[in-house]
Amino acid sequence: MPAKMGKNGDQIQRLLVCPAEVFIVQYWGQVEQSVHELLESLTRLKSFYEDRELFYCVIDGQDSSRLIKAYKNEFGWGSN
Repeated sequence: MPAKMGKNGDQIQRLLVCPAEVFIVQYWGQVEQSVHELLESLTRLKSFYEDRELFYCVIDGQDSSRLIKAYKNEFGWGSN
């Protein structure tokens, strides 16, 4: 599935170029294990080279639905 991420299949690589401490990949369907593995590997590598602790997270469709249900007001989908 990493090949389907972005026009050139390099969306994770482009994400890790950003100056951040937390990197999040969110997809509305099921996320394949290869995405988790690539994100973990690149985050660990960046962490090593920058000598600082970095974090990553993968949110799939099921997790997204749970977050929206639990925090619907924050998503603007709840009654005010």
